[in-house]
Amino acid sequence: MIKDRISAGEALADRIEKLGLANPVVVALPRGGVAVGVPIAKRLNAPLDLLFIKKIPAPGNPELALGSVAESGLLHLNQKLAVKLGVTEEYVQQVGREKIAEIARQREKYQWEPVPLEGKDVIIVDDGIATGSSAYLALQSVVREYPKSITLAVPVAPEDPDLFKVLNSLTHNLIILETHSPFIAVGKWYEDFHQLGDGEVKGLLSQLQ
Repeated sequence: MIKDRISAGEALADRIEKLGLANPVVVALPRGGVAVGVPIAKRLNAPLDLLFIKKIPAPGNPELALGSVAESGLLHLNQKLAVKLGVTEEYVQQVGREKIAEIARQREKYQWEPVPLEGKDVIIVDDGIATGSSAYLALQSVVREYPKSITLAVPVAPEDPDLFKVLNSLTHNLIILETHSPFIAVGKWYEDFHQLGDGEVKGLLSQLQ
């Protein structure tokens, strides 16, 4: 059981320090990933970038993720699930546009300038992996920036060999503090997994300024 996101970040920082990365940049997925990423960035004395990814929910079921969309418009879709539910291409594109607009509003709130990733040792951080959709999209987004290396660091994930195979194929280092089966949800493995508001995220980011 993980105490909270901050303590998870400290534990991940212990593991990441041992990698001896020469030119690290922490890339955090808001909102929860920022709380994990800030203590890592502070420990490594590294800049922090934000990578906005939004879930594309299934029609009529906001908790079920069909896939994810990134700020750049890059989209990852669970094709099998989409076919099973009879989801149209028009639905996916429409929701994707709505989520990208939502991301633009969120970035404006945070007023956080992007960090160049080319040639850097990028550490992608979130507060956990559920289906792997957001992590996969984050990795695909970052690799397009030509980093020197990619590390994916998360506190908790499902015990899923197929998922690990995919993530390992896209990373130089995969760090997960805890894996569980059955998994159910990321929040189940935290003592404190409260919903972070934009104000709290901005407060965390201010620690790096």
